[in-house]
Amino acid sequence: MDAQGKRPLATLVGLPAVVGVAAAVLATAFTSLVHGGEWLFWTWLPDTLGLAGVPWWWVLLLLVIGAAGVAAATRLPGHGGHHPLDGFAFDITARELPSTLLAAASSLVFGVVLGPEAPLLAIGTSLGFAVHRRLGTDASRVLVMAAAAAALGVVLGNPVVTMLLVLEAMFLSSRPRPEQPLYQVVPILAALGSGYVVRIGIDDWPGTHVPELSLGDIGSYPDLQVVDLVGGVVVALVAGGLVIAAMRAGGVARRLAARRPFVALLVGALTIGGLAVLTRAATGVDVSTVLFSGQQSLSTVTASTAAGTLVAVAVVKSAAYSVSLGTGFHGGTIFPSVFIGATVGAAGALLVPGTALAPQLACGIAAGVAAAAGMPVTALVLALLLCVSAGPAVTVPAILGALVGTLLKGLLNARRPATVES
Repeated sequence: MDAQGKRPLATLVGLPAVVGVAAAVLATAFTSLVHGGEWLFWTWLPDTLGLAGVPWWWVLLLLVIGAAGVAAATRLPGHGGHHPLDGFAFDITARELPSTLLAAASSLVFGVVLGPEAPLLAIGTSLGFAVHRRLGTDASRVLVMAAAAAALGVVLGNPVVTMLLVLEAMFLSSRPRPEQPLYQVVPILAALGSGYVVRIGIDDWPGTHVPELSLGDIGSYPDLQVVDLVGGVVVALVAGGLVIAAMRAGGVARRLAARRPFVALLVGALTIGGLAVLTRAATGVDVSTVLFSGQQSLSTVTASTAAGTLVAVAVVKSAAYSVSLGTGFHGGTIFPSVFIGATVGAAGALLVPGTALAPQLACGIAAGVAAAAGMPVTALVLALLLCVSAGPAVTVPAILGALVGTLLKGLLNARRPATVES
């Protein structure tokens, strides 16, 4: 670089790479603690206490404990971080981080239907802000986004998907500048690459294991079929509609919850737990299928051959997602939308004669994510990441799902009164 104000190579690549490793390590630690907490409270303790499975009262008790944890977090600086209905946030600093992580952990560990994206972004941004404030240069501002991307990449499991998500979020939130590719994209890529090494390992070091999104065996889909596109439209409309309905109902509940926040958390906890227990009684599915983000239950629904059960799970999961969003719990919106889309897709493959599983999954996932986040490119690439093992022909159904989900969200928002939250 010359002396006319251009950033040195160390700022564009070297420092972001170091920050990316640190963000990935911290994000991995938090994710591991969350999964460890899930195992402790939902598996080890019931077994140790001699409980028969997970009794209904245990489900409700744990969710109430989670509600108490979120309520405690709201009393700390930062008030537990941003509301999940407010979308992606890149402004959490070290001061707000403890309350953000407490609120998210209390939600995720105890079974609330939200994802881990928000707390991981908070970890990354707080680290980026800390380094930026120490350096105090314009060039170091990009470290906030770079660290956030590296932390988020821990659970998304693919640097390309993470990069597209961050870039699409940046594009939608502000007008891109001509110098953005060099001064923002390159540092983010450097952070993502170095952070990904923490996940996959290098040489004899195997890296760290973090559960990631996986659909299991979804079969082969070498050739595109018209019937799959027809069925895919239906799947995309249903999946996108469920996600949008859940978010809208969550917005209504959010306004009501503002009057009595702690009461709303308790009611939300009991409602989510009740939905899980009743669904288990009616269908036989484990309560974990309704609870949590859905990250570890995807292969369960894709392997199911009971269409009625899948329909019930999709509807109930959407209701639990809505309650989680609206009553004050904290977490991300993407992972539950992936699960809802995949469940609708699996049900569609069983209900629509002649359709294959893989394209319906791709359509449903892309539509669900697009409806939740309003980011069609991210929705498309995430659906492809999960379904491309079936063959390249799933690309067209994935595009179809992303288009339908985005258009459905846009059309419904355009007809919505301006006073209602999106």
